[in-house]
This record gives sequence, structure tokens and C-alpha cells, in this order.
Amino acid sequence: MTRPSLTTEDLTIRFGGHVAVNKVSCDFRPGELTVIVGPNGAGKTTYFNLISGQLTATEGRVLKDGVNLTTLSPSARAHHGIGRAFQLTNLFPQLSVLENIRLAVQAHSGDGWRMFKSAAALTDLTARAERYLEAAKLTRVAHLPAATLPHGDQRKLEVALLMAMEPDIYMFDEPTAGMSLDHTPDVLDLIAELKHDQTKTILLVEHKMDVVRALADRIIVLHNGELLADGAPEEVMSSQIVRDVYLGKSEDAA
Repeated sequence: MTRPSLTTEDLTIRFGGHVAVNKVSCDFRPGELTVIVGPNGAGKTTYFNLISGQLTATEGRVLKDGVNLTTLSPSARAHHGIGRAFQLTNLFPQLSVLENIRLAVQAHSGDGWRMFKSAAALTDLTARAERYLEAAKLTRVAHLPAATLPHGDQRKLEVALLMAMEPDIYMFDEPTAGMSLDHTPDVLDLIAELKHDQTKTILLVEHKMDVVRALADRIIVLHNGELLADGAPEEVMSSQIVRDVYLGKSEDAA
């Protein structure tokens, strides 16, 4: 079996007397897309925040390729290859879509977020950025300010920015939330394309069962901050306890 690229060991966080995530231990491997599901308040986004560094664990550890990242900041974790897509367009909302992606490419190249480059370097960065722009189907809005994009295109830009950073671990928190039916397939196709790279690990928080079925290699279910189930999609989705706690209620309401 492939060595885990990401591990959480007894990951726990308490807010006062409330335990939001309670001793969650999971291994995540390259070439695998894991969907994290659970009812509202289950701890899914909190678990994501503990992995990416927005929150610091009360107990437990986060390991990337065996290296303990538990006390590191989000930016330090990003340098170790953990990438998370969320509201990245807020970085430079007045710059164009292409300029946003070009700056992400530049940051990944180790040259920081400096705005001024030589003409040759700028040409190379732009060419690389245009590849991500095309992959995200954003060429038609390349020169529009990011802040003016409709919601669906902003979500696609968030994915493109994360792709430009080329992380080892891709983390998506409800990437299709608020998107129209017309735009949703574009984002799902982008994530599905990432699955073809067997060196990458993908974590996805999602509540739409059609998205889960389309993308998941594996499902883990959180409930009241604890790991309720972990396994192949068919196995997890047919589990009676999972259906009682989450899937049955979700599908009845759909």
C-alpha cells in the first residue's frame, strides 16, 4: 500500500467545553480523492481548518510525509505542499483574472508576490498562467477584474489559483456551493482532471450526493466531531448507521 502523504493522529480541538473535533485519525494517500461528509455541525470544516492551519489543535498531530506540521502556520503548511481553495480571489480583487493567476504562478516559483518583473520573466509567467486560465475555462474573462466575476467564475478562479500553486495536497471545501447548474460541471471537471495525477492527494468536503458519487474514491463520515465511518463509497453509503445519521436524511430532503 502507498505510504500516506497526509496523516491526522487523534486530532482534537475544544472550544471551551465543546469538543468540535474529537480524536480523528486518518491517513490520506496519493492518487486518492477522499470526500468528507456529515450533517451540519459535524466538524467537517473545523477538521479542514485543523489540517490547513487556520485552527491549532488542542491535541493530536498533523503529519505531511511524516513531518509534523501541527504547530506551523497556514503559510508554512502551504510551503510543505498543503493547498486549500477558499476565497482566494480576495487577495487581489481589482487585478484581472490573468494577473491573479500569474501572481500565484510567480509565488509558487519562489519569487514571492512582487508585481514588477523583467519582460522575459513576465512572458514566461504569463504563458504558464494562461495554461491554468484555459484549464479553468476562464479565457473569455481573462482581462476582467476578479471582483467583477459572477459567483461561478469566481469559484473556478479559486480552483485555478490553487492549481497554479501546484500543491501535493488539494483541499476543497464545498467547491460548488452557490453555483448554478450550468457552472457546476466546470468545477467538477477540473477536480476530476486533478485525479489523473497519481502523485496528488485530494480532500473534498461536500454535501451534494451527486458530487460525492461522481468523484469519491473513498468517503469518511464525521458526526458530532467524531469519525463515524471510513471506506469505499458503496460500503459507506450502504451502512445503516450512516444512512440514519446523514445520507438517509439528506436524500429524503433532496
